Amino acid sequence: MEKQYENKSVVLVTAIGTAAATTVVCELRKTGQYYIIGADINSKVEIATSREVDEFYVFPSSVCEFEKYIEFVISFCIKKKVQYYYAIIDEEVANLAAHKSRFDDIGVKLCLANPELIRICHHKNLFFEWIRENISEIYIQSFHRLQDIEESDFPLFVKPTEGRASNGCTRVDTMEQLRELCSGNCIPADVLVQKYIEGNVIAVDLVRNAVTNQSAQLQRKENLRNESGCGIAVEIIRDERLSEICKKIMRKMNLHGVVNAEFFEINGTFRIIEINPRLSAGTSFSCQAGLNTVLNAIEIADGRRCKFGEISVGKHFVKRYETYETDF
Repeated sequence: MEKQYENKSVVLVTAIGTAAATTVVCELRKTGQYYIIGADINSKVEIATSREVDEFYVFPSSVCEFEKYIEFVISFCIKKKVQYYYAIIDEEVANLAAHKSRFDDIGVKLCLANPELIRICHHKNLFFEWIRENISEIYIQSFHRLQDIEESDFPLFVKPTEGRASNGCTRVDTMEQLRELCSGNCIPADVLVQKYIEGNVIAVDLVRNAVTNQSAQLQRKENLRNESGCGIAVEIIRDERLSEICKKIMRKMNLHGVVNAEFFEINGTFRIIEINPRLSAGTSFSCQAGLNTVLNAIEIADGRRCKFGEISVGKHFVKRYETYETDF
């Protein structure tokens, strides 16, 4: 490690080819306080954000061989004296949360939400059962058996219970289509079948420090989304009814960290799509609009008070692609 970084805290950020990890790196760099190690499954010349980190490494996939990945990354953290660790990929987040005590033992602070929340939200069947039991007014009807589905229930929406970026999600209009997807007369355990709902998509970044009893949220209406379900043009809003729902979620799930909730808004009512138990792809919108999710995640991991800014309600934000040379 070079001498000029001796007084900086070492931060590992994985999957830096993603939008969320790029925001993490940019926000950390602005402070000038961190020595940033970036990692990705792709090579340095294929990742634009590799230009912004102090060291870059190619990592093995975090979605295969979970135990081996944990052993690899713990060894890496010890070798590089990592103090903070940001993860973005859903499977990696869930895997790290399940092994949090091992990172505690080596002095690595995971910039993640509380493990039990991550476990519930990562498994969509568990999550919607939790919603049905705890906040039923935002529940989307789910089906566990084909014999419980009537023709009047169509269209339906089918998605993996452990999925990300809208992969494997599809609308189903007939029982024949559903049986094809389910490969027979039973709904597999790794598939979630729900009523199909259309409405405005509202994404809400939620921050809560359970130690200091602080919380904040930033609501953004997604005016344009890409095929992966990532908002690329948003308006910052504040709906008091949604605010109360989000406060209830944070309190009942005992949120300690930063997560992202997505809702359908239909004629003034709300139905929850999912909670992403991690920093969202749109976290850059929140950082620019007054709620720095990245830096507050590190404050929470450190046991310090959060720092909340004034939120720019009514403002519009957009994303675009840019081009960089990576031969450096």
